[in-house]
Amino acid sequence: MTSNLDKEKNSLPVLRYLILGLFLWNLPAFLLTYMNGSISSLISYISYALLVLYVVINGKSGNSKGMLLLGLSYFLISGLVDQQYMPDFRFFLVIAIKYFIVIWGGYEVLKKTSKIEMWWFLMIGALSILGNMFLFNDPKADYGRYSGFYLDPNNGGLICLMGFSASFLLPKVYKIVGKAAFTLLGLFTLSRTFVITWILINILSIKLSIKNIKMLAIGFGILSSLLIYNEFLPVKNPRLEQISASLTGNESKSKGIDKDSRWHTWSRYYDALQNKPILGNGYQSFLGSGIAPPVGVHNTYLLIWGEGGIIPITIFLVYMIWLFFESYKVFNDKPHLLMMMLGLSLFLMTNHNFLTSNYSLFILLWIHIQVKETSKQEDLINLKVNTIEA
Repeated sequence: MTSNLDKEKNSLPVLRYLILGLFLWNLPAFLLTYMNGSISSLISYISYALLVLYVVINGKSGNSKGMLLLGLSYFLISGLVDQQYMPDFRFFLVIAIKYFIVIWGGYEVLKKTSKIEMWWFLMIGALSILGNMFLFNDPKADYGRYSGFYLDPNNGGLICLMGFSASFLLPKVYKIVGKAAFTLLGLFTLSRTFVITWILINILSIKLSIKNIKMLAIGFGILSSLLIYNEFLPVKNPRLEQISASLTGNESKSKGIDKDSRWHTWSRYYDALQNKPILGNGYQSFLGSGIAPPVGVHNTYLLIWGEGGIIPITIFLVYMIWLFFESYKVFNDKPHLLMMMLGLSLFLMTNHNFLTSNYSLFILLWIHIQVKETSKQEDLINLKVNTIEA
């Protein structure tokens, strides 16, 4: 007999899969880069329309109040406090509306998305990195780093980290294939954020079983192979040379990796943050065309605080801490949740497009829903136990 939950998961699967593909694979932005703006805009508006249509047909069953409060406080305060760096108001309004559609409608789509479904969408997204290597490779733009649908190696690395983490709770075949594939594809991004976070997630996995230490050895083996391969290339990959220099302690070659480090990028915005810590500096003030051009802050936490002030960043931090705490409570049974939270929270320290990055928002919403469902299941079990004991 099919349970009500299974029926709910299977409701409108074709429409749901279409929405998941459009958002999790970053297709509008990808089409904008590799085709043209007209097609990209059309696909973008279709994707939001489908999201609204899904909710109209399927109804509402819940919301992520934390993300709604974040959006409300951030867009309201940053939009009112200073319009110096704000684009055309209509453009600002469209961005805000899109955010709320994603949070409001995405909740329903992701609530009905199972772990194996999410894993498959992440896998296909990660496999686009191979497509970047062989089908739409631009050596002058890519510099030997690949990102697939996600247009930035760190973003591609995030998808691989999320898929790698999700693999831990799946059946053995998916687990083995997933961990190996997401590791290899993630290394192709040559993202330092990916490498560091991947190591931390694997160290965390040792708490589950000492056997998981094997994955660390495999990963280091793959990375070593890439470094050795680079030595035989007629034109060496700069990022691999920098990573190799860092590992071997070659200071002269490793300087390049720290020249434009994230610490230096963040520090350029500290004065603006200190000057207006309560209400912030206004919408888009912490992007490349804002207070400290030409480079944006590359840190979601600093961007929310710097543009919207203390209220939205407090809401966001409380929300993230709650997700961390709840994920930690169920780590032994559902380790992927804490691993995904670790990966996403570190990624946000290197990225400032989170509030307009639909695949990142979808991933965080999905984690929220998984945590919430797990908490409900535990409460139900505890209630049954207490009833039996009584």
